[in-house]
Amino acid sequence: MNITLFVLTSLVLATSAPDNPSRAQSCNPAVVNYIVRDEGGKVLSEAELKSVYEQLPKSIGDAHTDVGKVSFEDDGKTFYWPESVDWEKGKKVPSLQFANAETCTMHLTEATLTYHNKRMRMIFNIDIARKQPDRRPVVDSLPFQEGAFELDLSGWSHDENKVIPAERWKKVKGKA
Repeated sequence: MNITLFVLTSLVLATSAPDNPSRAQSCNPAVVNYIVRDEGGKVLSEAELKSVYEQLPKSIGDAHTDVGKVSFEDDGKTFYWPESVDWEKGKKVPSLQFANAETCTMHLTEATLTYHNKRMRMIFNIDIARKQPDRRPVVDSLPFQEGAFELDLSGWSHDENKVIPAERWKKVKGKA
């Protein structure tokens, strides 16, 4: 009976093992959360954000798009990671989410958002390596407006729990 149990267990393990050993590895996904604001600077509601999301492709580069949430501390500048035990106590804000859980790396180039018949081209140029600590940046936005904007991360601290402020977006002349 012990031999039968051993053989059955071996068969189950052998047939359920992945073909590729690297598929069995796990890692923390690369995720960029982008807080979208209306023309007056108010954060879009989840319903408003879904209408913006539905106009985006399902993938941009190696990132999948989705609607997510960010959990903020009281200061509104510090956020909790979803894995944090404190995530539940934070103030939840809807966000556009760009994520890669397959390779746990990402090169987020740009996304063009449409809201109230306005198009806003956001040039992120964010690279996330597999082992870097700030793998879940949260980026705040300018009030929604026509035009192209590029995220300037020069001098950014790469603090893994601080929001990248809207002031880091720079208007790009001649690109829309």
